[in-house]
Amino acid sequence: MRSRACLPLLLAAVALAGCGEDDKKGAAGPVKAFPAGKPVRVVGKDYSFTPARVRTTVGSAPIRVELDNRGTLAHNLKVFQGGRDLGGTPTFQGGETRGGSVRLPPGRYRMVCTVANHEQLGMVGQFEVTR
Repeated sequence: MRSRACLPLLLAAVALAGCGEDDKKGAAGPVKAFPAGKPVRVVGKDYSFTPARVRTTVGSAPIRVELDNRGTLAHNLKVFQGGRDLGGTPTFQGGETRGGSVRLPPGRYRMVCTVANHEQLGMVGQFEVTR
């Protein structure tokens, strides 16, 4: 009888333990700030961005985005607002670094790898532009 009483507690503990994994994916973690005029440099692995949250200041020039692909697969970094692709890097193989430029007004955007199902596997982040 005692083990039946513990079953709901055990199931709740297992469910909560599973929730922590989602925190490691996507836009969790501290924000890394990049000054205006400096490239926003992100490391891509299979299947994450580091840092997953970036902030830069809007300047007169487009924002330079660089992806250091340390994964074994091809990746890219695209900046989205809603469903609209605003720009980013091309898709390229692991072991390389590539860049791209994007002109963004102040606001919050999504960083996404658009290769196959990489977004669903956690290769997402937050891109913030401030004044």
